[in-house]
Amino acid sequence: MKIKKGDTVKILYGKDSGKTGPVVAVDLKNNMVVVSGVNVSKRHLKGDGRTRTSEILTIEKPMAVSKVILVCPLCGKTTRVGLKREDGKVTRICKKCGKEIADKKEEKVEVKKETEVKKTVKKTTKSKTNTK
Repeated sequence: MKIKKGDTVKILYGKDSGKTGPVVAVDLKNNMVVVSGVNVSKRHLKGDGRTRTSEILTIEKPMAVSKVILVCPLCGKTTRVGLKREDGKVTRICKKCGKEIADKKEEKVEVKKETEVKKTVKKTTKSKTNTK
């Protein structure tokens, strides 16, 4: 599949045609793509009265890859994707500008929660009571 996670795509037809958004997930087996903010449906959940509260969830449903087209990050135009093979490496090429499309690898941003333990020195004063 020529569209990968993190790519910006435009919807060609359907109820959300013309919208753009980043690809959140790719299903290679079924040729489906989940795009952020597109093909949204609502799901009503009923609460049980004790622990779970009733709520309305907005779910992004998958759509067929044939409905989307890649927006080139370099030229900003919608384009088809070509493949270029050199020395065993496969790179994606924009058909309009001819430049190489860089793969956006998911960099795991590690959020380090540095809890600084501040040693607070508490001065304990012993109250001297003179008991006679």
